[in-house]
Amino acid sequence: MFYSRTKETNTVFEVREERRIPTQPDHALHGHVLSRTVVVDEFECLLRCKTKTFCASSNVHPSDSEGNRICELNRNTKFTNPADLKSKRGSTYYGSVQAPCMDDSHGVTGKMTSVYCHPGYKGTHCQTMLEGRYSNPAKSCKDIRDSGDSPEDGEYWIDPEKTGNPLKVFCDMTTDGGGWLLVSNVVLNRPSAFQVKLVSSYHGISSCLNNITFLKKIAVQELMTLIPFTQLRFHCSKRQGRTFHVTTAANSSGKAVVQYLSGQTDEKPDSCGSFVRMEDDNSKLAKTCDRWRGGKRGKPPLGKWGEASLYDHTAFTGRSSHWLLETGRFECDDYISDGKFVPLSSGDFWKVFVR
Repeated sequence: MFYSRTKETNTVFEVREERRIPTQPDHALHGHVLSRTVVVDEFECLLRCKTKTFCASSNVHPSDSEGNRICELNRNTKFTNPADLKSKRGSTYYGSVQAPCMDDSHGVTGKMTSVYCHPGYKGTHCQTMLEGRYSNPAKSCKDIRDSGDSPEDGEYWIDPEKTGNPLKVFCDMTTDGGGWLLVSNVVLNRPSAFQVKLVSSYHGISSCLNNITFLKKIAVQELMTLIPFTQLRFHCSKRQGRTFHVTTAANSSGKAVVQYLSGQTDEKPDSCGSFVRMEDDNSKLAKTCDRWRGGKRGKPPLGKWGEASLYDHTAFTGRSSHWLLETGRFECDDYISDGKFVPLSSGDFWKVFVR
């Protein structure tokens, strides 16, 4: 059932007969299917039927674990072929509909009603799916942000290679202007069973939702070729410690960091002047950029970013503060002394975003 509201009364109106969608839960019309496709929800299937002159009704079936559906467009209806309406658990038969997104009556006030679209759609007749949905994936979170369709943080669909097989990813649409794609993510649920999964393909960004994934350098390089990002953001926090939260600066120094960590150059970039601290950053590491070391071994130069890795000594000062995820040492600006650091707690996290 779909609704709209009048501007004057805020009254909710049902979509009326013929505009109301005749449904038959746990049933489907057999033998009249002309096309079949994957859709996000029932509403998309209804829109597809509405725009096809041959479509008289539709069947919507359960599909995969991502929550998508199978949409079948029929050339006939249950009224013309009642014997072909069969029981099918989990499926739903939908009759034809002229205006599935709004009530275009004039209501009790005589005023034209406003259009309130089903979530995920827009347009005067709710005919356009918002960018970042399964059936309308974007190239990046930044593109979704720039479209103006989705101002909230959450899960979206992107297809950087335009293969027709989109990836479900997390987009941060609110921090520092939004448009951030989460590319590496570890969140502790049980400190005693802490693990990090290192992946070699950029497709691993869809695994970030599992809270155990970090990209290897080769995956970051691949991602850069498909989504040429210009900024990186590092965010880690320990409940019993501090928060390190910085984004690379929108200047030549910040650009040098992006080039280094995405494998475009081997020259270690300067640390000072290359990043901007976020409001919640209270780390020692961000305050001592002149003491950052350029590598783990020997006595590397000071004032440089560390290893060309998103997880291993990316930024650190000797025996003091580290961005570090490796076996036995999971640090977020919390080194104490002699190999000791702030204990792990549920909720501790390490995240990397690109934009």
